[in-house]
Amino acid sequence: METAVVSLICVVLIVMGGMTLSQGFLTSADNASNALEEIGTRDKDILRTELSSHNATLDGTGAILTVNLENSGQSKLADFGNWDLIVQYYDATSQYHTFWLPYTSGAASNNEWTVAGIYLNSNPETFEPNIVNPGEVMEIQAKLNPPVGANTTNMVIASTPNGIPVTVYFER
Repeated sequence: METAVVSLICVVLIVMGGMTLSQGFLTSADNASNALEEIGTRDKDILRTELSSHNATLDGTGAILTVNLENSGQSKLADFGNWDLIVQYYDATSQYHTFWLPYTSGAASNNEWTVAGIYLNSNPETFEPNIVNPGEVMEIQAKLNPPVGANTTNMVIASTPNGIPVTVYFER
């Protein structure tokens, strides 16, 4: 009788251990599957995202930079707070500056950028405001301090939240 009780306890422990191991394996397989699905979704989004530059200009003071970027991909672009805007330029004293500029939804202060407008065929957007749909052009305005120096060639890099960059050169 004593061996039957011990045998029963051993069988229960083996079954419980097997169930625990199975649950751990299934959880790991599920997590791996979800991670692969997330990677695939991100990769598809990256493949559908493309930016092209129209131009970049400075105002007369060299402090206000305007950059026009077209959404030439298939994805809608938004979430401007997660975009990166990096400006590299020379000031009037030939000192080299590299700034990462943060986004602001209002008027840009020193070393900030904002979306001044979104246009489709040179007309202000009316469909899905504050989203750059395919074929639309986004006008970015950045306020630089110190201002860009005269007779210099400079660069601005914009990057979407999923890492698609566009580089634009501008002169003053």
